[in-house]
Amino acid sequence: MGMAFVLGAGLSHAISPRLPLTDELGNLVRARVPEAAARSARGFRGGYFEAWLSRLAEPQPDLLDHDNASNYGLFLRVLVEIHRIVQERQLEALTGEPPWWLHRLLGLMHTSSADVITFNYDTLIEHTLEVSRHGEWPTGERSRASRLTRDVPPVYRPPATYFETTGETFRLMKLHGSLDTFWAAGDRTGATIQRWESAGGWGDPRTGDEARRRQALPGRGPFIVPPAAAKSSFYSNPVTRELWRSAAEALRAAEQVALIGYSMPPTDLVTSGMLIDALGGREVLVDVVNPDPDSLVSRLVAFGVAADDITTVPTVENYVNELEGRTARRIADQLATADPTRSLLVATSSHAAARVTAVHRTGDTVRLDIETVTDLHTTTRKLHNHDQLVVGTATLLEELKPGERIVVGYPDGDEAAIVSTGQWDTPIGLGDGRWTVLVPSAIAGPAQ
Repeated sequence: MGMAFVLGAGLSHAISPRLPLTDELGNLVRARVPEAAARSARGFRGGYFEAWLSRLAEPQPDLLDHDNASNYGLFLRVLVEIHRIVQERQLEALTGEPPWWLHRLLGLMHTSSADVITFNYDTLIEHTLEVSRHGEWPTGERSRASRLTRDVPPVYRPPATYFETTGETFRLMKLHGSLDTFWAAGDRTGATIQRWESAGGWGDPRTGDEARRRQALPGRGPFIVPPAAAKSSFYSNPVTRELWRSAAEALRAAEQVALIGYSMPPTDLVTSGMLIDALGGREVLVDVVNPDPDSLVSRLVAFGVAADDITTVPTVENYVNELEGRTARRIADQLATADPTRSLLVATSSHAAARVTAVHRTGDTVRLDIETVTDLHTTTRKLHNHDQLVVGTATLLEELKPGERIVVGYPDGDEAAIVSTGQWDTPIGLGDGRWTVLVPSAIAGPAQ
């Protein structure tokens, strides 16, 4: 089933409460920009920050030219502060570790080759993929953050140092720009819009070398797109238009769409229009992941989405559990015709694999015990003078019933469901070198 995800500020806030929701971001801006505080004396509530930005971003017919010019100058000043605040809050978030459910969510996106559309400026998704150890199966390269955007916008690459990984993964479309993207303000050609590789990561919070960035991308500032500036150069350049066109195509093609932490504010006419065109009047399953979903559900029904096709889930973690369960229950049917003589292996890529050492049942769930996670070749080779336990696929099939989940447990107590399967054959290795590969939504163990 083709699936698309739409990610809003609520997703980043769920990853780390340090990442602000929209009105919170506006009030943080007010605290730093005196003129913004003077023009919004009561603060921002109920999505008002986006409406306020919209009025600043475009010339208004009730204002004189010099007033509109003054508003636009304030608008640009506010964008600079938005970039600084989100960057500061992201650095605070990166002092910790990504939640386990986020690893699993990215694994579900990865194994389904999903289209992921986001309006968030932060790069927490990119940093998490870097430590999640997914890759092209069976021997392809590890998936890296540089593959997520498919080079739209392009990444700056110094001369003579070009290298591109082939490790395919889900596609990430950042429709409102990103902390790692820069441009010459007002460039309607899109030629100056480029991404700068992010420094640091989880457990290693740091910014890149700004002097080096300015030397490589001279005269360019942050490219972060306000949600309501539909008539400005933010949207008229070909790079942004290509991203939005690709997002619309992905939504129209999807049989299931998940709106995670996105509330579809009334001021965001551009996105609302795209969703109406993509979802209205056709059969499509829509998951709304939001602690207060009623207004969004009402708008979707008004767009033409059948109420019976909408499922609401209050938290992102709950949704990951539910989505993982839906996916995992299909695996039993896929394994029904598997070769029972193959040995069992758990792996997310050739860089993260482990042998299955035991299969046992807990209620309606089949659980797997595994050895230490290492690389594929180490896991499957025969070590002399050691007894090697190899569990066969037949053992799993004896326990597994139609529609049941298979779950792998890790030494730290984390669990992940098996969400995909594959095969691996090697002429030298344990058993006869023929393996059934069970792919979990996430894998835990020593970093490789």
